[in-house]
Amino acid sequence: MQSPGDKQRSLMMLMVMQLCTGFSMGIISPILGLFVRSQGLSMTQIGLVGTASMLGWFIWEPIMGLVADRFNKRLMLAGALFLSTILYALYPMANTFLAFAVLEFVKTSVLSAYSIPVKALAAELLPSKDRGKAYGRYMTVISFGGLISPLIGGYISEVAGYSIPFYLAAGIGLLSIIAVFRIQYEEPAHDPSSKTSDGLRSLLTAPILAIFSVRGFYFFNAGFTGSFLSIYLNESHHLLASESQVGVFFTLMRLAGAASRSILGTFCDRFGKKLMISGSLAGMGLSYIGLTMLGGVIPMYLMGALQGLFQAAADTSMMLHLISVMPKERSGLTMGLYSESENVGGLISAPSMGYLYQNFGGSYSLWLLSGALLANAGYSYLVIREKDA
Repeated sequence: MQSPGDKQRSLMMLMVMQLCTGFSMGIISPILGLFVRSQGLSMTQIGLVGTASMLGWFIWEPIMGLVADRFNKRLMLAGALFLSTILYALYPMANTFLAFAVLEFVKTSVLSAYSIPVKALAAELLPSKDRGKAYGRYMTVISFGGLISPLIGGYISEVAGYSIPFYLAAGIGLLSIIAVFRIQYEEPAHDPSSKTSDGLRSLLTAPILAIFSVRGFYFFNAGFTGSFLSIYLNESHHLLASESQVGVFFTLMRLAGAASRSILGTFCDRFGKKLMISGSLAGMGLSYIGLTMLGGVIPMYLMGALQGLFQAAADTSMMLHLISVMPKERSGLTMGLYSESENVGGLISAPSMGYLYQNFGGSYSLWLLSGALLANAGYSYLVIREKDA
């Protein structure tokens, strides 16, 4: 059995690994949509590329949840990081809709073997006492990996082209593999006689179904943020942000989230998660409305910081609520299904946002997204029960 010291060291190595991968992914985040757009793809096609991306998560994350409960999580992480590094290096060679769709599908399929073990390990290694405070600090540390990387990615793409950030991300991603094998983690014993159906029945309780549904509804924003937000900032007539300014926007978003996570976790410990879940969803909806109404770089940056704060609040409170109601022996399966709820929201969001953007303009997409988030705020207030935690 692992001692508290071993768990703490393993948690530290998990943080180091995510610092590297966060930096790697952050370099790409502000310029991926712009790069795809520069190759002549329409908004509808970009939406379908986003759908291909979400489809990879959708198919593989539940499967990876089952695998993570039975096999070595460290080997899963190392393999996923190595293959994703190769994929990043292939992106600059793509120039057609089919190429981007295939790359996105393969990338998220591979990263499914990364995302599930990471969530499962964090849930198992976090201490039970003052969990919100510990989780907030954990998220604060790993968020630093993506703080300045969007700014770097935006600047490099503006002065040296879109290819260099992808190669840089590939190189940095390799460093995280070193940290993986420094995680001293004792894999829990698995009963081979246990059935998947038994695990599913133990999971499908009212509190878990409630947070799954809220999370899926929340992830309706993923299709826009991942595929269209940078394009909207760049092409909208009242913003017209350059690549560097888009990078600053994403950096401020991540900075606000990283700076607030420790406080947000402590707030959850003291006042519960329900209020923060509902409030953060409403705040995100209003911030998207703000982007359609405010012009100029400074208001745009302000909205970016607010979005980062509300997104951090939503992610922190939802995960802490899930950890408090989930069966600990099924951490992999739980995180796989939790991610699957995200994927359902993303699969619906990406093509619908692309269609609206292509045919009616970006503002209509933002208003629909805002309405979905505000509706989810009310829904979450009705279905989340603190007494279940």
